[in-house]
Amino acid sequence: MSTIKIKGTSSGEVTLAADASSTKISVDKNVDITGKVITSAQSMVEAVSDASAVTVNSTTATTLASVSLTTTGKPVLLTACGDDNPGQDGGWFHYRLYRDTTEIGKRYKAENGGTNSQNYAFAVSTIDTPSAGTYTYSIKAYQGSGTHVFGEDGDVEAATITACELLWVGW
Repeated sequence: MSTIKIKGTSSGEVTLAADASSTKISVDKNVDITGKVITSAQSMVEAVSDASAVTVNSTTATTLASVSLTTTGKPVLLTACGDDNPGQDGGWFHYRLYRDTTEIGKRYKAENGGTNSQNYAFAVSTIDTPSAGTYTYSIKAYQGSGTHVFGEDGDVEAATITACELLWVGW
């Protein structure tokens, strides 16, 4: 059996240390925690679409931005946002998050109720629960009607997607 050492510091912090790096600390009863659980084990990557604009004028889902992440099987927080410039009066499009080719989260619809070139921003987030592996997450859009340009001024307005694996006690 391994030895677990409990150490207290003058600032009131408590650390648990096992006698070998491969030893896990297990608790077979309930644990009540007051305060924060802090871990340094968190992975995150972010990607921004390239500097050229992405035009969506098809009913086929078109990638606005994507990022790859290798997970340990914990939940993944996804956020994506961007700017759309419709090319006509009216018109609408759908946008959605994807894990590889699988749609995840809800599908959203954005409509242009004004004139052409009336820009508006969009944002979406969800928590994915994949098994361990490497995945490509993306924000994609497809036409309902009309043509839409995302990131018309290049990278400064390009769609962005962030993926962050959530590694903490309780998952």
